[in-house]
Amino acid sequence: MRQPLPKDKQNRNFFSAKPRSVERTVLGCVFIILITAFPAFSQSQDPQKSQSSQTAQILNQRILKAYESLGVARELLKLERMESLPQGTVVTWVGNFPNRKGVKITKFSVTQSRQIPGGIDRSEEKSILLEFNGSTLSKVESEIKTANYATEDTTSVRMTDTTPLDNNVDDLLIHADRNGREAEYPLNYLPDEGVNRERSEFKKEFYLKLIEDFFIHVLRIQEMQNQQTAKNQKKLLQTFKESLEY
Repeated sequence: MRQPLPKDKQNRNFFSAKPRSVERTVLGCVFIILITAFPAFSQSQDPQKSQSSQTAQILNQRILKAYESLGVARELLKLERMESLPQGTVVTWVGNFPNRKGVKITKFSVTQSRQIPGGIDRSEEKSILLEFNGSTLSKVESEIKTANYATEDTTSVRMTDTTPLDNNVDDLLIHADRNGREAEYPLNYLPDEGVNRERSEFKKEFYLKLIEDFFIHVLRIQEMQNQQTAKNQKKLLQTFKESLEY
């Protein structure tokens, strides 16, 4: 495991721009907690003794329910190819058809520059990797990468759960990187007692929203495949009808 990174005076400018969304705010907090604040509280807190509040338990159940829902992505593995996809979406596979073991869904978005015609101010890449052991979801790995071309900042947060169905959400492994400065810790190292509720805030405002958003995206991808299949069947039927006309 990577050692906690030392504090330095550059930490004060870790996030200089004002975030434009709650998600970006929490993303900033993740970096600050993992890279700058963690050494201070990690020495005094034993993660094994942390007591979960009722709110934390509810959040854990919601995350586990989202994992269960994401299991529908296994149906995508049965498709030899994607007939159509939402704009800005790429689907890749773990393994080869028909013996695939997982699917990775990536969404891309860009913010156009107001000063430079055709230029880009910011780009964002969100992805989720879902791996299966037979019919069981065995791994969930989600990631957000951002690039700010005006400030030349690049950031990424990757979250990996290799036991998504074990009823323990707090063993989620978080890897954060900003401009090459990295930190990696289990989620249960974040405090979640008293006024320090970073762990619950991370779950509520960041992780849960991310995986629930991907669940909706999976359903949309499935619906698009069904619609395209129906169109193809209709075209094929029309071709047969035309071939029978004399």
